[in-house]
Parts: sequence; C-alpha cells; structure tokens
Amino acid sequence: MVGEHVSSDWRRGVLQDAHSSGFVQVANHSYTHAGGNHTGYYKDAEAVLKGFKKATKTLGITGTPIDARLPGRNTWRAGTIVRTDPTNGSDSGAAANRLAQNGYRIFGWDVEWRRTGASAAEGAGHPDQRASDLVRQIASSLGRAGGTQKPDKCIVLMHDTMFRASKSEMEGITDRQQLLQFVQALKRNKYKFDFMSNYL
Repeated sequence: MVGEHVSSDWRRGVLQDAHSSGFVQVANHSYTHAGGNHTGYYKDAEAVLKGFKKATKTLGITGTPIDARLPGRNTWRAGTIVRTDPTNGSDSGAAANRLAQNGYRIFGWDVEWRRTGASAAEGAGHPDQRASDLVRQIASSLGRAGGTQKPDKCIVLMHDTMFRASKSEMEGITDRQQLLQFVQALKRNKYKFDFMSNYL
C-alpha cells in the first residue's frame, strides 16, 4: 500500500480491514509512489528511505523485516536475491541498498498482469490479457530455468485499481470476472497462495 493514499476515513477503514483480514498482508509501497517522477525520485536514496519510514508508520506496519516493493521498478533485495531493474538505467539500486540496510526486504515480480486504458500515474486501466493467458504465462515461467526468482514460486504483479471498473469487458467478461477466473484457474491447477512474509 502507498502511505499517502490513506487519506480519508473510508481508506483508513480499508487499511484496518486489511490488517484484520486473515487473507491479506499489508506491505510498504512507499509514501508517495514517487510522485509520478520515478527518475527524480531515485536520485536521492535518503529521501526514499525517509518516505518508506513514513509509510511504515502511516500503514501501521510493525516488526522487521518490513516487506516492500519499490514504485515502478522490478528491483529485489530479499535474502540472497539481489537484482536491480535493468530497464530503467538501474537508478533504483542505491535506494534499494539503503532500504535493505534499514530492515526492508524489497520484492519485485516475476509475471505482470499489465493494464491498458490508463497510464500508471492514473492508477486505473483494465487487464490487457485474459486470465487464462496469464495462468499459462505463470506455468511457463515456473517451468523454465530462471523464469522466476525462486524455482517454485511466482510473484504476480497486478494493480487492484484495474478491477474497479466492473462494467469494462474483454470478450464479454468484466474485469472483475477476469480476476475471479484467474484465482479459480490457479486453484484448479493446485497453486498455493501465500504471504510475502513466507516467500524466503
């Protein structure tokens, strides 16, 4: 979750529900989500750390390590997994190192359910592929040496905002139905869902 998004009674209620749910782990996704300027954001590793600390407090995350994901970067600092997103000039490496030095475990992702119809800054959009195609992509990634960071685990990145528009359709199926089909297909194929805290 992004710290500054906890900005209303309704959103604070969502956060409280997440903390009390047995099915959700609240993790840190920064305070500002880089304010829409990822390149500038990663130029100051100390400011990134300060923002993550603020988000940790705002989100009510306790204990260590603190599981987190960097805004807009597939960068990892989790156990022995050290990877800096190469597609963006490796600009997030110093910030990831600083966070790791301060008790944060940084996770990236193996497979992404991308969105169309909105920019990442707008935070909405719609799924860009069918749930069945994504399930096949996960199976392919897990079946290929080096296809995932850990051979028996796959982290899927998807944004909750792309499932808000329940009237949007792909081939007659709403976005929310796509999500339900995705979960059902994984369960049928005996995949196990787990918390990031158990990843390593």
